[in-house]
Amino acid sequence: MSDEQLKDCGVLAISEPYARSINGTLVTVPMGHPNWTKMVPTVQRRDRWAFRSMLWIRKDIEAEQVPMQSSDLTAAVLRLPDQSILVVSVYVEPQDAEVLRVVIYELHQVIRETRSKVGTRVDVILTGNFNWHDQLWGGEDVSRERQGEADPIINLMSEYAFHSLLPRGTKTWQRGNHESTIDLVLVSEELATSVVKCTVHTTKHGSDHRTIKTTFDVATPERVIEARLLFKNAPWTDIKARITTTLRFAPFGGSV
Repeated sequence: MSDEQLKDCGVLAISEPYARSINGTLVTVPMGHPNWTKMVPTVQRRDRWAFRSMLWIRKDIEAEQVPMQSSDLTAAVLRLPDQSILVVSVYVEPQDAEVLRVVIYELHQVIRETRSKVGTRVDVILTGNFNWHDQLWGGEDVSRERQGEADPIINLMSEYAFHSLLPRGTKTWQRGNHESTIDLVLVSEELATSVVKCTVHTTKHGSDHRTIKTTFDVATPERVIEARLLFKNAPWTDIKARITTTLRFAPFGGSV
């Protein structure tokens, strides 16, 4: 959250954040931030981890959260000057085909319902930890035995003409000597034409997953930086002298 290179980003999509329910209180790290608005899933788990995805949206961007029936999906519609964008932070549990099927169904629902509700063109960004492998994004390192396990994701991409933005074979996860591509950025065809850059972020933030930074050539609200008083730079010597002079005429004794 304190990475200076990310402070002007419109959206931070987080997978597997620190989010616990402690004595009935939802605790995230951080609990809030002056630069971003926090959005968490509308459905939360009752076990140790309350949810496994979330969004932080820059406060000067108009955004409306879209309810989803999953603690692993967080969705919001960004209303930019020239377009609307549906952003979904995605986490898919690995090695469970039924969970993958449910996630794909939920994504189908939110895309269709949002586009129907908005009534005009809605671009889509699906990003996060998908945890499933395919040579389309993993490259030749994906074994033949695993090829085909992510077909539900491929079918979703085909139906909505989504593009995978990371260069094929980009490693997004590493632990020891093992590395793979399981974090994806999938966007609708129209939005894909405005991509400036999509790559692994240079800064490592301490996770075994790498941050993916994606830049689009789209219009966002002009940021208005409010001037703040720097009290440490105030002329304190002059202020003390003025206070001392003023207090000479103040009455002493009696009440305050």
